[in-house]
Amino acid sequence: MKGLAVQYKHLNVLLAALLLFACLGGQSVYAQNTKIFVVKSKDIESYNLAVDGFRQGASEDWDIVEYDLKGTIKNAGKMSKRLKKEKPDLVVAIGAKALLSLAKSKTSYPTVFCMVMDPAAYDLQVSNATGVSLAISPEEQVEVLTSLGPKIKRIGVLLRKHTSQDLLKSVANLAEKRGIKIIPIEFESEKEIPRKLRPALGKIDALWMLDDAFIHSKESLEFVILNTLERDLPFMAISEVFVKEGALVSLSPSFFSNGEQTAELVEKILTERISPKNIPISFHNRPNLVINLKIARKIHLVIPPALVDRAKKVYE
Repeated sequence: MKGLAVQYKHLNVLLAALLLFACLGGQSVYAQNTKIFVVKSKDIESYNLAVDGFRQGASEDWDIVEYDLKGTIKNAGKMSKRLKKEKPDLVVAIGAKALLSLAKSKTSYPTVFCMVMDPAAYDLQVSNATGVSLAISPEEQVEVLTSLGPKIKRIGVLLRKHTSQDLLKSVANLAEKRGIKIIPIEFESEKEIPRKLRPALGKIDALWMLDDAFIHSKESLEFVILNTLERDLPFMAISEVFVKEGALVSLSPSFFSNGEQTAELVEKILTERISPKNIPISFHNRPNLVINLKIARKIHLVIPPALVDRAKKVYE
């Protein structure tokens, strides 16, 4: 019996040792959490939504540290000092100023950005970076436009003259594959819109506004809306604001989803051990589709039910 008691004592010691080892192992895993340093351009709603989306999509073992640039690249020096202190495994830039600040600091950390509309427009020197653009793929925009009806064969594209010719060629090639012709309507200033758009109205079946063709003046917007309505032309704009005013449909970025998509990209980089520089910049793949059915009735157009079901918001 005494020998048996000794064996039980040894067994208890062994179990205690195993339990302690498991506890220490758990602490070791926690200590090895991946540190993500998030640089936010400014404390505003759009960037905060992107951060919320990123946190929503983040893995449980990520230790996320945030730094706010407060809207100025002048804080890049302070950011660099914080980076050296934190020594993160990866850096996430939220917005163009955050990305430019990282470029200015010549960081060598793997970097992923989001909330940047046209990354190619910036002279970036972040050697190990990729990201998720706010731009929506031309494929998705063409797909939405062409799904409005079989009669759409000629699409007028409203754009500024400085728009990338590569983008325009890409759009034209995509449309051509669907048997559709693209008619560019280029303008340098909003004052030119009536003069440029008027002669094209009789040659198109729909009007598409590219990302950089944002209209600020009430007069220019009213001209576009009134003339497309008078000619029963579907008008696809870049923001819900235009749909409220009389555009038929819009595809616009979801800031929260942009952050979520960025988290997925970071997960891919960390899990598959891929260098960001070897990953192409992604288009924003979860845009908000908004449809104005009141306008559809005015221009005698029946929107396919499948497209209405996809919409985040429908104006009746």
